[in-house]
Amino acid sequence: MEGGQWRNSIINQLQSRNKRETAAFQDIIAFQSRLFDNVNTLKNENLQLQLLNERIRYTSTESVLSNTGGASNERIQALEQKILAQQEELTSLHRRRGESAQQIITLNAKVHEQEKSLQAKDIIISENTALIASLRAEIQLYETNMAELQGLNQVIRDEYQALQIALSSVEDKLRKAQDENRSLVERLIKYKAKDADKMNEENEHFLKSSNPTAFFINTFGRVSFGKKSDKVRKELEDAAREGSSRSSGGSGGSNEEKIMDTIHYYTSILPTKVSLRFDAHDGEVNAVKWSPTDRILATGGADRKVKLWDMSKSVVESRGALVGSNAGVMSVDFDSTGAYIVGASNDFASRVWTVGDQRLRVSRKYY
Repeated sequence: MEGGQWRNSIINQLQSRNKRETAAFQDIIAFQSRLFDNVNTLKNENLQLQLLNERIRYTSTESVLSNTGGASNERIQALEQKILAQQEELTSLHRRRGESAQQIITLNAKVHEQEKSLQAKDIIISENTALIASLRAEIQLYETNMAELQGLNQVIRDEYQALQIALSSVEDKLRKAQDENRSLVERLIKYKAKDADKMNEENEHFLKSSNPTAFFINTFGRVSFGKKSDKVRKELEDAAREGSSRSSGGSGGSNEEKIMDTIHYYTSILPTKVSLRFDAHDGEVNAVKWSPTDRILATGGADRKVKLWDMSKSVVESRGALVGSNAGVMSVDFDSTGAYIVGASNDFASRVWTVGDQRLRVSRKYY
C-alpha cells in the first residue's frame, strides 16, 4: 500500500478484532469492575472501622480510667459487638472476593475454550466456503454440459424425424417404382410374346411364299429348304442331277457346292491391318460402340469408366471420361440421336450420361 494507508488498514483490523473479541466478554469485565469497586469500598470501610475501633478503645480506656460506672461498660460492650459484626462482615466480603476471583478464572478458561472453538469453526467455515465455491463451479459446468447435450439431443431427434419422413417417402417411391417396374416387365413380356408371334407368322409366311432364293443354312453348313412351289423344287432337283453327272465325268465338286454356286450371298472379310492403336483404359476393355451421328467411339472398361474418343482425325483424341459407375462397365450404347449414352456395369446398375456435358443423368439398379 502507498503512504500511510497500511497503518490505517492495521488500525482498522485491530479495532475490528478488538470489537469482535471484547463484545462477548463485556458482562464479565463489567462484573469484575464492580467487584473491584466493592473490594475497594470495603477496604476503605475496613480502614475507617479500624480507626474507629482504635478510637473507641482509646476513648474506652480513658473512660474506664476516669469513670468506673456501669454505663460505660455497657457502651464498651456495644462497641465490641459492633466491631465483631464489622469483622464478620469483612470476613464474608473477603470470602465473596475469593469466590469472585475463582469465578473470573473459570470464566477466563471458558472464554479461552470458546475462542479455540470459534477458531476451529472459522477454519471449518472457510474450508466449507471453498468447497461450496468449487461445487458451485462444478454444478455450473454440469449444467452447461447438460444444456449442450439437451440441444444436441434435440437436433439429433429432429434429424431422426426428418430421416424417418425421408425414409417413408423413399419407401413409398421404391414401392411405386417396384410396382411400375413389375407392370413394365409384364408389358415387356407381352410385347415380346406379340413380337415372337409376329415373327413366327412372318417366317411361316416367308416359307410359304414363292421366292426362289429363300433358303436356310443349318448348323452343319448344309442347305435345307422349306415348303416351296413345285417349280422351284423341280429346278433344284434338275440342278443337283446335272451336277452329279458332271462330277461323274471327272470335273469334281459336290451337289451342295453346285447349289451354293447358283445362290447369291455376301461374305465378310476379316481385317488384317491395324489402322490405329491406343490404350483406352487402365485394365481390360469390355465394350466398344460407335456413335450413330459422329465419328465418336465409346469404350467401357474394368476401371469403372466410359471414355469417349474422337476418331475424325488420323490421331485419336480423348473427348472425356464418364464416371459414376461402382463396378466395371460391361456394355455401352448410344441412342439414335447420339446425345445420350448408356452403360451397364457389374454392380447390377445401368447409367445414362449426356454426351454434350458428360454428366450423369439417370442411375438405376436392377436386382
